[in-house]
Amino acid sequence: MKSYILAITVTMFLSALFAFQNIGDVTVRFFLFEWVLPQGVWEVLVFCAGAAIMWIFSIFSMFEARGKYKKELKAKDEKIAAVEREKKTILESVAAARNSFSANEEPGQTHHTEVNTPGGTDE
Repeated sequence: MKSYILAITVTMFLSALFAFQNIGDVTVRFFLFEWVLPQGVWEVLVFCAGAAIMWIFSIFSMFEARGKYKKELKAKDEKIAAVEREKKTILESVAAARNSFSANEEPGQTHHTEVNTPGGTDE
């Protein structure tokens, strides 16, 4: 913000300096209107009008970019929600599989494994 204030101050100073150096009168005709102004004042007014018009266009551009970023953010939020739902489904499936495995196993039951040896099967 401070850099904008500095830039505006410098621009105003240079515009005032320009206006004081160009004090010859100029007749300006626009449609039905006619003004007689010093050349420097007229050029500073035209410069300010141009800056104001560009500022207005930049605001429209900013709103356009903001809308684009909102759409992108919404799409990413939807993807995150889908991944969260998938994660929940996977965790529920894993929990159900663990519950069914532990329900099939009776208390006190041990797992019996067979070991194959070259001479036969050991139990």
